[in-house]
Amino acid sequence: MKPRTIAGGIALLAAASLLIIAVVWAGAQAAGSQPERIVLCPTADPTTGAYVTWRGGADVTDASAQIALDNGTPAIGNDARTIAATPNVLQVGTSSYKHFSAALTGLQPDTAYAYRVANGTKWSEWFTFRTASTRPKPFRFLYFGDEQNSIGTLCSRVVRQAFAMAPDARLKLHAGDQTNAASNDTEWGEWFMTAGFLNASTLVVPAIGNHQYERSVPGSDTRRLTSHWQAQFELPRNGVAGVEESSYYFDFQGVRFVVLNSMEKIVEQTVWLDTLLTGNPNRWTVVMFHHPIFSGARNRDNAEIRKQWKPIFDSHRVDLVLCGHDHVYGRSNPESGPAAGHTVYVVSVTGSKQYEAGDRKWAARFGQDLQLFQVISVDGDRLRFEARTADGSLYDRFEMVKRGRTVRFSPDTKLGPERLRSK
Repeated sequence: MKPRTIAGGIALLAAASLLIIAVVWAGAQAAGSQPERIVLCPTADPTTGAYVTWRGGADVTDASAQIALDNGTPAIGNDARTIAATPNVLQVGTSSYKHFSAALTGLQPDTAYAYRVANGTKWSEWFTFRTASTRPKPFRFLYFGDEQNSIGTLCSRVVRQAFAMAPDARLKLHAGDQTNAASNDTEWGEWFMTAGFLNASTLVVPAIGNHQYERSVPGSDTRRLTSHWQAQFELPRNGVAGVEESSYYFDFQGVRFVVLNSMEKIVEQTVWLDTLLTGNPNRWTVVMFHHPIFSGARNRDNAEIRKQWKPIFDSHRVDLVLCGHDHVYGRSNPESGPAAGHTVYVVSVTGSKQYEAGDRKWAARFGQDLQLFQVISVDGDRLRFEARTADGSLYDRFEMVKRGRTVRFSPDTKLGPERLRSK
């Protein structure tokens, strides 16, 4: 074989570079043979199972998962159970990928498990997680607003700071607009990169945002949910017909979590939500969706959503409503102001895009030009909420204590001044 010349090597490098540029420009990110973009999501009953989803190349012909009790030894795989995975082909421009999902079911409550996934014989590392308890039991979870912009460069440090401050968090809630372009595969790659192994070991609970919708046909006013959503996330199918896996619920250790789709079928979800919350046996109720009931950004108001859903929140005494979309921070006081009632309404933002303030009379605590994460703790009759900035500094805090139907709301009165943009 003749040795390559320098000119020939440069030509090969140039061709490879052009190929990489073409792939990135098309919004596609090349898939390797190893499993990647591994994400763990709740089933309808997280006491006995979880869903895991991951990606492989189009040439992967079989995929599987293994799960075993986490016994703390190197022999963790000796008694592992193998589960066949279901493929889902995702077309991104001229590139094809296979996303695989497996249901890790038949598990014991409040038990530590280890699992791994494979594309053929290429296995991931082992990940661990704990199933939920059947009884109310103290736990913490994280809540993030829109990531959307500067996902890899700026959002990553927020997610990692959140993990540093709450490494025991059991759930990771995302209030929509995870990416800016609905089907940009490179942006989705950044989103998965920001959390890394956390996505595979902490239950990910995503809501869709308007930026997860795209035009059905270029130039059309009709929009559809990106195909990336169902390919990447396996979620409970217990919501409203037509918006399965973007409207769903599950119970976790004394809390009923409800995720709504604020982009379509609003009326249908109203009826479903009313039925779902009637006779709710859980002490606490947390609802998450993208478009806020009370908007904090300039020239924004989601009147139809407020008209349909707020009466349901009021009648069923929903405790906490978590939203995104407005790229500001706002938190209501249930005992005073335009948002008074029982529910605490929060809108937050994790990404770099920041908006001008609008009507903020409803917000007892407000903020602009902040990247935030929230740590929420539930312990019996007590719920504690903290909003922190990218460097971990405390920006907002309150506590709710529930005695029967009476709730005592206690905001932190020693917080620093609000962060507001000068006019």
